Amino acid sequence: MGKGKVKSEKGKGWIQGRGLIPLLLVFQLLLFTFHFASEARAQEDVVQLLVRQRSEVRAAELLRQMGGRVAARPPADLAPASIYLLWHDRVLARRQAVADSLAEAARRAREDSLAHLPPTLPEIRWSKVEPDEQGPFIGEYGEVFWVAAPRLAALDTVATPRLRALLNGAFGAPTRNAAAAEQEGYAGSEFVQFEYWLVVNDTIPLLVLDRDGPFGRGVIVAGSEAHRRYLPLLTADLARRLGDARPTPYVDYYHAYDRRQWFQTGFDGAAYYTHETRTPRWASARRRNERWRIFR
Repeated sequence: MGKGKVKSEKGKGWIQGRGLIPLLLVFQLLLFTFHFASEARAQEDVVQLLVRQRSEVRAAELLRQMGGRVAARPPADLAPASIYLLWHDRVLARRQAVADSLAEAARRAREDSLAHLPPTLPEIRWSKVEPDEQGPFIGEYGEVFWVAAPRLAALDTVATPRLRALLNGAFGAPTRNAAAAEQEGYAGSEFVQFEYWLVVNDTIPLLVLDRDGPFGRGVIVAGSEAHRRYLPLLTADLARRLGDARPTPYVDYYHAYDRRQWFQTGFDGAAYYTHETRTPRWASARRRNERWRIFR
């Protein structure tokens, strides 16, 4: 009874031992299969790497032969972008948009600051139109649209008779006044005491005339619409020149419209004067001629 039991246990152990052999064989086969699969995958990766490198070299050669120009690949041939690449490109695009926006804002701010800078001229050369040169001046600037320059305290606070004397000292006799109208026949407005026609740098026309004859302060400075931005600069330069000038004697006639009276006004070298006078002979005989009106 005991021997049978022992044999039975030995047979059972032998069977179990023999049953392990196939399992071991299967396990070893799996190991070999995994090993060969890994080697095959590694070989495949190496082949793909070589193929890619060869393609890159060929592409570089073609690019060099074509002079740096390559035909665009159709969208169907492009590899689908991953979620990461899409996110990354979106982040980069957003950053670039912000950078472009800031750059554009900086450019506009710079242009605005430059636009508001006062203009400058390398030099300012003044020349006065003489009474007998009115015709050519009107021929060139007769259709100009005149605009008033900004008012300047250095001029507006000075009595017009003194400014007339300073203009006389700086530029000589005016282009138009009673004497010029009588001598040259250019009929301006009888309600304007004097007119200085000036040209700056041979290209910029300016007019300087009284506001209210000898009864006002300051003068009117006007320039062409095309040179509006230079008017503050030129008005300041004119004020500086008049500040450096010495008053010289003059005689003018002025018709005060609201008073219905003619006046003789001037500077005798020592004092300024203004007194009533009869209508000048040349004024009563003069006919209005729009041809010689410079400001419209």
